[in-house]
Amino acid sequence: MNIMNVSERVLAFERIFDAPRDIVFAMWTRPQHLIRWYGPRGHSLTTCDLDFRVGGGWRFCMFEGKVETWVWGTYHAIEAPSKLVFSSSMHWHRYETLVTIHFDDLGDGRTNMRFRQEQFGNFQDCQDHRWGWTSALDKMSEQLALMHTAGLFNDLLWKEPRRDGVAEDFAEAARRAADERQRDPDGAVPPSLR
Repeated sequence: MNIMNVSERVLAFERIFDAPRDIVFAMWTRPQHLIRWYGPRGHSLTTCDLDFRVGGGWRFCMFEGKVETWVWGTYHAIEAPSKLVFSSSMHWHRYETLVTIHFDDLGDGRTNMRFRQEQFGNFQDCQDHRWGWTSALDKMSEQLALMHTAGLFNDLLWKEPRRDGVAEDFAEAARRAADERQRDPDGAVPPSLR
Protein backbone atom coordinates (compact mmCIF):
# COMPACT_ATOMS: atom_id res chain seq x y z
CA MET A 1 0.00 0.00 0.00
CA ASN A 2 1.38 3.39 -0.98
CA ILE A 3 0.60 5.90 1.82
CA MET A 4 0.58 9.57 0.87
CA ASN A 5 1.16 12.10 3.63
CA VAL A 6 -1.30 14.87 2.86
CA SER A 7 -1.81 16.28 6.37
CA GLU A 8 -2.22 15.06 9.93
CA ARG A 9 -6.01 14.94 9.50
CA VAL A 10 -6.29 13.47 5.99
CA LEU A 11 -5.73 9.80 5.18
CA ALA A 12 -4.78 9.11 1.56
CA PHE A 13 -3.29 6.00 0.00
CA GLU A 14 -3.25 3.83 -3.10
CA ARG A 15 -3.46 0.06 -3.23
CA ILE A 16 -3.33 -2.36 -6.15
CA PHE A 17 -5.64 -5.38 -6.10
CA ASP A 18 -5.17 -8.45 -8.28
CA ALA A 19 -8.76 -8.30 -9.53
CA PRO A 20 -10.68 -6.45 -12.25
CA ARG A 21 -12.19 -3.07 -11.41
CA ASP A 22 -15.80 -4.33 -11.55
CA ILE A 23 -14.96 -6.94 -8.92
CA VAL A 24 -13.17 -4.55 -6.56
CA PHE A 25 -16.05 -2.06 -6.87
CA ALA A 26 -18.56 -4.85 -6.10
CA MET A 27 -16.65 -5.75 -2.94
CA TRP A 28 -17.52 -2.26 -1.60
CA THR A 29 -21.15 -2.25 -2.72
CA ARG A 30 -22.69 -5.65 -1.95
CA PRO A 31 -23.47 -6.79 1.60
CA GLN A 32 -22.71 -10.45 0.87
CA HIS A 33 -19.11 -9.43 0.14
CA LEU A 34 -18.71 -6.61 2.65
CA ILE A 35 -19.36 -9.00 5.54
CA ARG A 36 -16.36 -11.07 4.46
CA TRP A 37 -13.76 -8.30 4.73
CA TYR A 38 -15.01 -5.04 6.24
CA GLY A 39 -13.32 -4.17 9.52
CA PRO A 40 -9.85 -4.78 10.92
CA ARG A 41 -8.59 -8.28 11.70
CA GLY A 42 -10.39 -9.73 14.67
CA HIS A 43 -13.58 -7.83 13.81
CA SER A 44 -16.68 -9.11 12.06
CA LEU A 45 -19.83 -7.36 10.93
CA THR A 46 -22.96 -8.17 12.91
CA THR A 47 -25.03 -5.58 11.01
CA CYS A 48 -24.60 -4.66 7.34
CA ASP A 49 -27.38 -2.40 6.08
CA LEU A 50 -27.05 -0.34 2.94
CA ASP A 51 -29.31 1.55 0.58
CA PHE A 52 -26.90 1.74 -2.34
CA ARG A 53 -27.98 4.87 -4.19
CA VAL A 54 -26.99 8.53 -4.10
CA GLY A 55 -28.62 9.91 -0.96
CA GLY A 56 -29.01 6.40 0.48
CA GLY A 57 -27.49 5.44 3.76
CA TRP A 58 -25.29 2.67 5.07
CA ARG A 59 -24.83 1.35 8.62
CA PHE A 60 -22.49 -1.37 9.89
CA CYS A 61 -21.71 -2.77 13.31
CA MET A 62 -18.20 -4.18 13.74
CA PHE A 63 -17.82 -6.61 16.63
CA GLU A 64 -14.42 -7.38 18.15
CA GLY A 65 -15.41 -10.02 20.69
CA LYS A 66 -16.21 -7.57 23.48
CA VAL A 67 -16.82 -4.21 21.84
CA GLU A 68 -19.31 -3.08 19.20
CA THR A 69 -18.27 -0.23 16.90
CA TRP A 70 -21.06 1.39 14.89
CA VAL A 71 -20.20 3.18 11.64
CA TRP A 72 -22.62 4.86 9.23
CA GLY A 73 -22.92 7.39 6.48
CA THR A 74 -24.60 8.53 3.27
CA TYR A 75 -23.65 7.92 -0.36
CA HIS A 76 -22.84 11.22 -2.09
CA ALA A 77 -21.64 9.94 -5.50
CA ILE A 78 -21.74 6.57 -7.22
CA GLU A 79 -20.08 6.18 -10.61
CA ALA A 80 -19.96 2.43 -11.14
CA PRO A 81 -17.36 0.99 -11.35
CA SER A 82 -14.96 3.92 -11.13
CA LYS A 83 -15.84 6.06 -8.10
CA LEU A 84 -17.55 6.06 -4.69
CA VAL A 85 -18.01 9.05 -2.38
CA PHE A 86 -19.67 8.65 1.00
CA SER A 87 -19.71 10.20 4.44
CA SER A 88 -18.53 8.17 7.40
CA SER A 89 -19.22 8.58 11.12
CA MET A 90 -18.44 6.46 14.17
CA HIS A 91 -20.37 6.43 17.42
CA TRP A 92 -17.35 7.53 19.46
CA HIS A 93 -16.09 10.32 17.17
CA ARG A 94 -19.23 12.43 16.91
CA TYR A 95 -18.02 13.99 13.67
CA GLU A 96 -18.23 13.09 10.00
CA THR A 97 -15.49 12.42 7.47
CA LEU A 98 -15.77 12.22 3.70
CA VAL A 99 -14.42 9.15 1.89
CA THR A 100 -13.60 9.31 -1.82
CA ILE A 101 -12.48 6.16 -3.61
CA HIS A 102 -11.38 5.95 -7.25
CA PHE A 103 -11.05 2.55 -8.90
CA ASP A 104 -8.60 2.66 -11.81
CA ASP A 105 -8.51 -0.20 -14.33
CA LEU A 106 -4.85 -1.03 -14.95
CA GLY A 107 -5.73 -3.00 -18.09
CA ASP A 108 -4.11 -6.24 -16.95
CA GLY A 109 -6.83 -7.61 -14.67
CA ARG A 110 -5.66 -5.48 -11.74
CA THR A 111 -7.17 -2.40 -10.12
CA ASN A 112 -5.49 0.58 -8.51
CA MET A 113 -7.69 1.91 -5.71
CA ARG A 114 -7.08 5.54 -4.69
CA PHE A 115 -8.54 6.21 -1.25
CA ARG A 116 -8.93 9.52 0.59
CA GLN A 117 -10.70 10.15 3.92
CA GLU A 118 -10.90 13.66 5.37
CA GLN A 119 -11.04 15.68 7.77
CA PHE A 120 -10.38 13.78 10.94
CA GLY A 121 -10.85 15.58 14.22
CA ASN A 122 -7.26 14.89 15.23
CA PHE A 123 -4.06 13.12 14.23
CA GLN A 124 -4.66 10.04 16.43
CA ASP A 125 -8.06 9.33 14.86
CA CYS A 126 -6.39 9.53 11.43
CA GLN A 127 -3.66 7.08 12.55
CA ASP A 128 -6.22 4.67 14.03
CA HIS A 129 -8.12 4.68 10.73
CA ARG A 130 -4.89 4.10 8.79
CA TRP A 131 -4.36 0.98 10.94
CA GLY A 132 -8.00 -0.12 10.52
CA TRP A 133 -8.16 0.37 6.76
CA THR A 134 -4.80 -1.33 6.21
CA SER A 135 -5.97 -4.37 8.16
CA ALA A 136 -9.41 -4.47 6.50
CA LEU A 137 -7.99 -4.12 2.99
CA ASP A 138 -5.53 -6.93 3.70
CA LYS A 139 -8.61 -9.06 4.45
CA MET A 140 -10.27 -7.87 1.24
CA SER A 141 -7.18 -8.79 -0.78
CA GLU A 142 -7.18 -12.26 0.77
CA GLN A 143 -10.89 -12.66 0.01
CA LEU A 144 -10.32 -11.64 -3.62
CA ALA A 145 -7.52 -14.20 -3.92
CA LEU A 146 -9.79 -16.94 -2.54
CA MET A 147 -12.57 -15.96 -4.94
CA HIS A 148 -10.18 -15.89 -7.90
CA THR A 149 -8.72 -19.31 -7.02
CA ALA A 150 -12.23 -20.75 -6.73
CA GLY A 151 -13.25 -19.19 -10.07
CA LEU A 152 -15.99 -17.06 -8.49
CA PHE A 153 -15.35 -13.67 -10.15
CA ASN A 154 -18.11 -14.19 -12.73
CA ASP A 155 -20.53 -15.32 -10.02
CA LEU A 156 -19.75 -12.13 -8.09
CA LEU A 157 -20.84 -9.96 -11.01
CA TRP A 158 -23.64 -11.88 -12.66
CA LYS A 159 -25.19 -14.32 -10.20
CA GLU A 160 -28.15 -13.21 -8.11
CA PRO A 161 -27.32 -12.95 -4.41
CA ARG A 162 -28.42 -15.92 -2.31
CA ARG A 163 -31.65 -15.49 -0.43
CA ASP A 164 -30.67 -18.17 2.07
CA GLY A 165 -27.54 -18.70 4.06
CA VAL A 166 -27.13 -15.08 5.23
CA ALA A 167 -26.99 -16.17 8.87
CA GLU A 168 -24.32 -18.71 7.92
CA ASP A 169 -22.29 -15.95 6.20
CA PHE A 170 -22.39 -13.79 9.34
CA ALA A 171 -21.52 -16.82 11.50
CA GLU A 172 -18.55 -17.69 9.27
CA ALA A 173 -17.27 -14.08 9.41
CA ALA A 174 -17.61 -14.12 13.22
CA ARG A 175 -15.74 -17.44 13.42
CA ARG A 176 -12.87 -16.05 11.30
CA ALA A 177 -12.71 -12.92 13.46
CA ALA A 178 -12.58 -15.01 16.65
CA ASP A 179 -9.75 -17.10 15.16
CA GLU A 180 -7.87 -13.90 14.26
CA ARG A 181 -8.32 -12.54 17.80
CA GLN A 182 -7.02 -15.79 19.26
CA ARG A 183 -3.95 -15.88 16.97
CA ASP A 184 -3.07 -12.21 17.52
CA PRO A 185 -4.97 -10.54 20.38
CA ASP A 186 -3.16 -7.22 19.91
CA GLY A 187 -3.91 -7.23 16.17
CA ALA A 188 -7.60 -6.49 16.83
CA VAL A 189 -6.86 -3.31 18.76
CA PRO A 190 -5.57 -0.02 17.31
CA PRO A 191 -2.01 0.74 18.42
CA SER A 192 -3.21 3.82 20.34
CA LEU A 193 -5.38 1.64 22.61
CA ARG A 194 -2.84 -1.10 23.41
